[in-house]
Amino acid sequence: MRMLERMMELPQHWQGLWHRTLLERRGAGSLTNDRPAEVYWLQTPLWHADLRIPDDRPDFSGVTSLDGCNDDQLAFIAGQEGFCGVTRVEGSICTWSRLFDLNPGTALDVARMRFEHEDFIIETGIVEDYTEHWKRVPGSEPAPGLPPADCALIDGIFLQSGDWGVQVNPREGAPDGIDLYCETAARGREHLLWQASLAISLCERTPAGWITRLSTHPWREGQALTVAESETTCV
Repeated sequence: MRMLERMMELPQHWQGLWHRTLLERRGAGSLTNDRPAEVYWLQTPLWHADLRIPDDRPDFSGVTSLDGCNDDQLAFIAGQEGFCGVTRVEGSICTWSRLFDLNPGTALDVARMRFEHEDFIIETGIVEDYTEHWKRVPGSEPAPGLPPADCALIDGIFLQSGDWGVQVNPREGAPDGIDLYCETAARGREHLLWQASLAISLCERTPAGWITRLSTHPWREGQALTVAESETTCV
């Protein structure tokens, strides 16, 4: 915690919910892929959360938990991209240190960021050769004068900016023998159940309360967050 306290908070114009509107890749890499997906990045003064839900998501009708997934559904959930951690900005260089990562790769997540205007960013990869465009979602601008919204949940983290938030429920410690970098074919059901247990959910504040709009666990979508989840103490 003392190390985090020494990190510089990001300026307010960085903060908010950002929707990726373009990806151009000019070389092979593992940091981001060309799989069509809905991609969102929420940035608070220190923390970030990112989730990427592929467009080819299979049908999860009737599924209400990980245990209810068949092997193909479980492999899909574990193979999604989603992460949460702390962000460091030095000049135009942004580094995302992933502390929780659903499907980790091996590349350092660092890029040059150029603001075309306050609600539009062009990201250019440094370790890998790609370009991404990010547009800030209306209503996600942080309210002036409010404290940073990096909040602890009973069993996870809730990051908020404006009327949008991301709920992160981390995995428990890995069972013996788990290797996140082994070949996908070598991952048995126990491995996939553990890997897929990290849940990242995009939530919107409505007059009726916080509602989950998008999630790496599809059965959470459309559900309301409980009081314990949405009314938390910021840290």
